[in-house]
Amino acid sequence: MTAEALHDTAQGPGDALLVLNAGSSSIKFSLYRATPDVQGEPVLRGQGSLEQRPGQWRLAFVDASGNAQHEQWPLPEEGAPGDSLEPLVAWIERHTGAPLAAAGHRIVHGGSRQAVAARVDGALLDELQALTPIAPLHQPLCLAPVRFLARRHPQLPQVACFDTAFHHTLDALECHYGLPRHLTDEGVRRYGFHGLSYEYIAGALPGYDAEAARGRTIVAHLGNGASLCALHKGRSRATSMGFTTLDGLLMGSRPGHLDPGILLYLLRERGLSVQALEHLLYHECGLLGVSGGISGDMRELLASDSSAAREAVALYVHNVVREIGAFSAVLGGLDAVVLTGGIGEHAAAVRAGILRGCAWLGVQLDEQANEAAGPRLSRPGSPVSAWMIPTDEDRVIARHTLKLLRGNARGQPPQ
Repeated sequence: MTAEALHDTAQGPGDALLVLNAGSSSIKFSLYRATPDVQGEPVLRGQGSLEQRPGQWRLAFVDASGNAQHEQWPLPEEGAPGDSLEPLVAWIERHTGAPLAAAGHRIVHGGSRQAVAARVDGALLDELQALTPIAPLHQPLCLAPVRFLARRHPQLPQVACFDTAFHHTLDALECHYGLPRHLTDEGVRRYGFHGLSYEYIAGALPGYDAEAARGRTIVAHLGNGASLCALHKGRSRATSMGFTTLDGLLMGSRPGHLDPGILLYLLRERGLSVQALEHLLYHECGLLGVSGGISGDMRELLASDSSAAREAVALYVHNVVREIGAFSAVLGGLDAVVLTGGIGEHAAAVRAGILRGCAWLGVQLDEQANEAAGPRLSRPGSPVSAWMIPTDEDRVIARHTLKLLRGNARGQPPQ
């Protein structure tokens, strides 16, 4: 894609909405028009990533027509977290020919907030910063771009979208741990995550299976981070992640469910410090740990001939199947299973293993459809349908951002 090609897509000043999803060494982003289409849907202009490599940032961008562009910039000698956005914002404005209209951000933890989106101000930033101890790896990365844009582009409207908010419909019994009530009252409870992904799937499912969308569906968001959500009529009723993103399913480098006694044993008998234990749980467990250090990447494990790699994959599948069984009990039955996320969308062997394990629930796997990545993965007439639906968290963020900004423009109070 040439600079002229992207510039020609601009409709006027401030026509670009930037959606950001920041990681430790990369920033994934999408560009949308600042005005929706006639159906009120965001109009995608392109998607890209900014990755940190030795001595440089590397930009990759693909526009809505599939044209690709690559650029690279030297790393600054020093700077505050989020400063990598400076060349990205300059690139966007140079190629669109106008300043950004707004920015929307995925924020992992929103605490007890029920509204998915909120306009960013100083008070909100302080509130979200206070949640960092619950999401120590994710929250600072999410907030760094917000703070950068507030500092360098203070007039730019920003909207925070919370991964936890979708789960505010959980029953109280699903939120509580067996802890003293005062700890629960202080916020030590199940929050759930991946809510933006689940919101997208809940909204898309009627187009695939309207009956299931009105009933009981279990969605598996399977990637480096993984979780399940039990939906009834599109609302969250149970989810596998809890107080933090460590809980639930086996993940790329996180363990999922653990006996708390293991943590006490590691602290007391092995002498691990809190910092060492935290590093172990977030970076050395999951697929990476079970495989003996081969990889936390499902693609590499599926390609490996190692028995340890095969065991890691089998344990991953077993964990998902077990949780689907538990969530089916919570829902009182099951109408559909949806697989999404990087692994759910691209690993046919993992999909097959999970759905074969759900045969007792009524899932009749269509092997050929699964190899072709669906979207329907079950045979016609299967008592429980199965689907592969690609998720789109960025679109959900864009929807909420545009809706909130339009509401504020009409004089409605911000959420």
